[in-house]
Amino acid sequence: MLVVDDEPNNRLLLAAILEFGGHQFSEAGDAAEALRVATAMPPDLVIVDLHMPGMSGTDLIAALRATPSLARVPVALYTATPSDESLAQFVQDSGISGIIPKPSEPRAVLDAVESILKSC
Repeated sequence: MLVVDDEPNNRLLLAAILEFGGHQFSEAGDAAEALRVATAMPPDLVIVDLHMPGMSGTDLIAALRATPSLARVPVALYTATPSDESLAQFVQDSGISGIIPKPSEPRAVLDAVESILKSC
């Protein structure tokens, strides 16, 4: 699993939740780093923040989908705007596997992650 967020506190929170749930993961502070990490060791799931400086989460998802070895890796959005109409269209068009709202209760995060992993 790969957690991508430019905010260290968000990564720290997800790390604590995922560790508690028994998941192994890597972290990246931006989309470019995430692409390097994912290319070196394809994850079973990428949890990505949409709004990051430089290369955005949507750019990262497009890059993952364009990379043959990563095109089928499930992606979950970690976002504070889960009900945005344009986001709903992006989710459909990009084959996003799930959305984890910011903030979320730890159990909701683990339930979403486990549901995505089971469906893949």
